Amino acid sequence: MLERLKLDNAVVYQSPLLRGIGVPHAFGTRHGDSDAIVSGLGLAAHDWVTVKQVHGGAVTPDGGCEADAVVLDSPAKVTRVITADCVPVLLATLDGRRVAAVHTGWRGLLAGVMENAVQALGAPVLAAVGPAISAAHFEVGTDVADRFDPAFVRRPHNSRPHVDLPAAAADRLKTLGARGIDRTDRCTYRDAKDFFSHRRDVTHHGQPTTGRMANVIACKQR
Repeated sequence: MLERLKLDNAVVYQSPLLRGIGVPHAFGTRHGDSDAIVSGLGLAAHDWVTVKQVHGGAVTPDGGCEADAVVLDSPAKVTRVITADCVPVLLATLDGRRVAAVHTGWRGLLAGVMENAVQALGAPVLAAVGPAISAAHFEVGTDVADRFDPAFVRRPHNSRPHVDLPAAAADRLKTLGARGIDRTDRCTYRDAKDFFSHRRDVTHHGQPTTGRMANVIACKQR
């Protein structure tokens, strides 16, 4: 289970599994931006590798391109994915020498972003599935729901289907052979004091925009 803690000026969640192998990482909240998180993790001097997230399946070791997962093998670099309802997933090989940050929306999950990230790491992994929108608040169309395993779809009476995206992501990781998976029951939509939510703030409450949480990871420092 992920643990909530304070890193200097940022409130974050961390995975005991990833922390146990010495991998610097954090799932952000609305309390602290990327700079505050990397400062709290002692990574402020590292080179950023970031991408333009497009809800697809592409994985890259390079920054400045369109992709939804970044794989690192250098302890001098740090990466992140940003989320506001989608599922952030942080991965590491068992020795902590290779890591990945994965932005997992429903489109990306169906496009194989998880498979591609695990394959790019090239070894058994430990995984952490961060705070995301819960099934209770993730209403989708029937066309989307029908593309998921029925085990992760709820079909309330007189309502559109709901998909449990965090559970589907965790199940995919289990199928891919993850040696351990940390999760959380926090919901970005429900838990407004800690998280931004596009669906809550923009779709349902009519705000023009909302913030994003930074989910940060770097390789084990040598």
